[in-house]
Amino acid sequence: MVRTDSHQLRAAAGTARRRRASRCCRTHKTLIWERTRAVQRLRHQLREYYPAALEAYDDLDAPDTLELLGKAPDPARAAKLTRAQVSAALKRARRRNITDKATAILAALRSPQLGQPAAVTAAYAATVRSLIAVITVLNEQVKILQRQVEENFGRHPDAGDLPVPARHGRHPRRPVLAEFGDDPHRYADGKARRNYAATSRSPARPARRRSSPPVHPQRPASSTRSTPRHSRP
Repeated sequence: MVRTDSHQLRAAAGTARRRRASRCCRTHKTLIWERTRAVQRLRHQLREYYPAALEAYDDLDAPDTLELLGKAPDPARAAKLTRAQVSAALKRARRRNITDKATAILAALRSPQLGQPAAVTAAYAATVRSLIAVITVLNEQVKILQRQVEENFGRHPDAGDLPVPARHGRHPRRPVLAEFGDDPHRYADGKARRNYAATSRSPARPARRRSSPPVHPQRPASSTRSTPRHSRP
């Protein structure tokens, strides 16, 4: 394939000049993606048997949400949560307006909702507990890698030369390093880089002409007209 179709292949990426910084950035980004997938699975499970939890908790990967869902993964146990338990979880998560938020959470959890049979609810609750454990571990590892990225990214020689994408938080250049690497000769031009990131503009499609509805031809008028019959005298 290399001998016959070499013109269709792209050269392999060069070795990163600071492998430690780029590897930390890529792994940190991958863990964030994995956490997002786990949160989406958790949201889907709760929607099937426990929709009140989606109304009570805004951020499903927050520490207070994971703690309360771990204590009460089904509607029956959630209805037994006390104000002291909810307030304590919010306080440990350093939330503000604890009294108002605890009232809103309890009101949403105790609101009437359509439920599932007991066996189905127990199966969903076990699945939710497993997802909560996965998200909790991912939260811890994301924080650990974030400290490593903040420590190593400033030492990278291209830390100040990379473009700054909008809305990427405190260190906006880290996603660029994680996505594209730091080899300056990997892409021939900006178009090749956009193609790799799937951000290139699609080719303009020709405008479709609006066709008028088909006009049915009228029937030609008959040459002979029917004459009224006269009654015989």
